Amino acid sequence: MNEQGKKVFMKTFLAAVITLPLIIAAYLYIDLPVAVAAHNLKDTFAIPVGKFISSLAEHHFIQSVSLAAFLFGATDALINGFGLRARAALFLGLSICIAMFIGEELKWFFGRCRPPMYFEDGSYGFTWFSGKGLKHSFPSGHTLRAFSTAFALCALLPKYRKAFLAIAVLIGISRVVVGRHYPSDVIFGVFIGYASVIWTHWFLMRENRNTR
Repeated sequence: MNEQGKKVFMKTFLAAVITLPLIIAAYLYIDLPVAVAAHNLKDTFAIPVGKFISSLAEHHFIQSVSLAAFLFGATDALINGFGLRARAALFLGLSICIAMFIGEELKWFFGRCRPPMYFEDGSYGFTWFSGKGLKHSFPSGHTLRAFSTAFALCALLPKYRKAFLAIAVLIGISRVVVGRHYPSDVIFGVFIGYASVIWTHWFLMRENRNTR
């Protein structure tokens, strides 16, 4: 691993060191009170607004964005060579795909009960290795899709990074507001999005590659 790779590893490690205690603290002290507060919003305007914001990171939409980026990058690479433009498009598509793949596997592995289960029968926590959607709360898929897309776009278009991150933050908050996730699910989703982007960026965009 070269010097750039070591820096990426350290960034990932530091992010994990920050994320883990936040998740633990949220799980123990924050998730349930926030879920109860969100549950009390069920008949207010906050729910349709939250659902609209959440739709910006809907699975098939973000998957389509990723596919379009892959196709553009692959086509450009075939026609013009594996230059900066092709790598940028592939970087965007691959960052999203990696985050989504990791997220789906972790949802199955942890099997965390979603907030509706707590209000139905008091179920809270992890059941492990569950294939049921109501036990796929951790991490938040919408959040990891939003943040993998946002972080990748920040790397490609840093001038607009505040807008990209603001939208991603709103999507993460919306998942709690609509009662589909706990805050700790969202925190974990942010970490996965970040980690997938910085490692993909190192692999495809690192400085020692030739550019066109």
